[in-house]
Amino acid sequence: MGARSRTISILMAVQAVGALLVVLLGERTVRAVTVTLDGLPTRTLSHVDLGVATVVVLALSAAAWALPARSGALPSASGASPAWWAGALDPLLTTPITLFVIAQLNGVRDVGALVGVYALASAGVLFAVVQQRDERSTDGSHVALGLGSAVGIVPWGIVAFHQVGAGVVGHPFPGIVVVVTLTALAAAVAEFVATWRRQPVAASVLRAVGFSLVAWLVVATL
Repeated sequence: MGARSRTISILMAVQAVGALLVVLLGERTVRAVTVTLDGLPTRTLSHVDLGVATVVVLALSAAAWALPARSGALPSASGASPAWWAGALDPLLTTPITLFVIAQLNGVRDVGALVGVYALASAGVLFAVVQQRDERSTDGSHVALGLGSAVGIVPWGIVAFHQVGAGVVGHPFPGIVVVVTLTALAAAVAEFVATWRRQPVAASVLRAVGFSLVAWLVVATL
């Protein structure tokens, strides 16, 4: 495993432990997941602890970057480097959950909408992974990455509609929720630009820094 993968893995693991301590010692930020059926009142299916969810994402990120260190963990016939596998696994595991948390912070409660956010975020990441995996055979084309961005922007649209809608009806979200959302969006855009410019190292660093900032905003200030 390269120095970059090892460093990111260790930093994410340390942050996961630190964030867990903050979550356990502080107040919990819990949001409901609801369902509305025809002719029936809205029912609560479950509750999500956003602090714990954020700790899980940090731990998954650490595990993704540590995976190449395991002997035989990666298929050697693929031709992809361990660093590539780590860089692909990290967003595949963590981006959908992160957007799920952002959506919950912005008032998205319905299980159908939340599943849609998770699924679309996953699809957007998959397109980006395909782009990076087939970089040599695409002759400089960004078709897959472009399709991924078109799909991946939809969850952010859902979040934006909820945030704007809350302000329109006279119940705007606290400023910290807006800060978390804009920070996460800025980190995602920065990572996308680096990926578009074929700078995987910069994309990995921007992702790690951006998500770390978002994670600490969630667990320490909400």
